[in-house]
Amino acid sequence: MSSEGKPFLILFLLVGVIMFVVSFLGCLGAIKANVCMTWTYAITVLAAGIITITLLCILAGHTDEKTLAKNQLDAAWAQEKNHTNAMSILQSKLHCCGINGPGDYTAANLTLPFSCFYPNSKTKVYEEGCFSELTQFYVQVLKGSKVAGWIFLAIEVGSLSTHFLCLHFTDSPSFSYSVVHSCAPYS
Repeated sequence: MSSEGKPFLILFLLVGVIMFVVSFLGCLGAIKANVCMTWTYAITVLAAGIITITLLCILAGHTDEKTLAKNQLDAAWAQEKNHTNAMSILQSKLHCCGINGPGDYTAANLTLPFSCFYPNSKTKVYEEGCFSELTQFYVQVLKGSKVAGWIFLAIEVGSLSTHFLCLHFTDSPSFSYSVVHSCAPYS
């Protein structure tokens, strides 16, 4: 994956780890009937929901699969012209040759690398360019990230809704007393 997409995925993972810890503390607060801890949980879930919505909007609006593929291939092709075999990794994994096809090598007066050939063949060349293959790869990766983000958001909304429903339907006098007195620092 290119460097443009990694920050989003790392941020999603970081938010997930934080939400795991917060959820554990929220469960602990519910078990101990600690109102401050459950409200802290609710506020943290709300903040995580806002962050998730923001990340999903950024991911939807600022990530174009074709641009990501073009930038990565342009960088690799520039290195390939200096005889570094930078395209070999992409060509081997994606089963493609050149940016738009094997003609890119002949146009640049370069010999076809072994990664352009089918395995165990010295004559059969991949005709498909890496641009379309890498674009399809990014479509799949970003689709997975978007689906995971929406699932994560649904879980956050569900847990926040459950929290407020529990608060709404809890009407015992001891609960009302604990709301007033359990958040005081020295009571």
